[in-house]
Amino acid sequence: MTDCTVPNSEKYQQIINAAVEEFQEKGFTAASMDRVSARAEVSKRTVYKYFESKEKLFQSIVGVLSDRFADMMDIRYEQGRPIRDQLVELAWVEGRLLMSPDVMAMARMVISEVLRNPVLAEKTQGKMDKTRVFADMLRVATADGQMNVPNPDDAGVEFVGLIKAKAFWPVIFGAPIITEKQMAQIVESSVDMMMSRYGIR
Repeated sequence: MTDCTVPNSEKYQQIINAAVEEFQEKGFTAASMDRVSARAEVSKRTVYKYFESKEKLFQSIVGVLSDRFADMMDIRYEQGRPIRDQLVELAWVEGRLLMSPDVMAMARMVISEVLRNPVLAEKTQGKMDKTRVFADMLRVATADGQMNVPNPDDAGVEFVGLIKAKAFWPVIFGAPIITEKQMAQIVESSVDMMMSRYGIR
């Protein structure tokens, strides 16, 4: 069976959570499927029922993390609605994910591995990057006359970067997860900067 078998089952999630802990503690190379099964409190046979290999297990974690960010793909520009309100809403979709302990645990583990493993980095590249959603909104808002963004792709990277600079990267390197109050300040500040640079006065 493949790593996609019954992805919503309780045991599947137990294995994913255990693997995140194992990869964080031991690293991908030294991680053991035996220890994953022990941490998950399931048999090794059950682990292999869902995941054919350690690499498949790792890629499944990347997939779970990517799916958590997939909600952002549903955010679309609404003509006639103030663009600032829409940017705030979009920023909060990202912000809520960055306030999630399990999301950040998976992100920390994945990033630590891809930084030291070029093969994993190549396979993972792009799966967690949802910058295009930000760029698309800026592009359509420009076409609709609410913003003036000469290069929406670059501006999308800037927008995401403003949020992640305070709410993502510090946490990856050990800082506490951002509180809702802190995130509200980050969202407002990031949107204000985008409106200051690209908004139509």
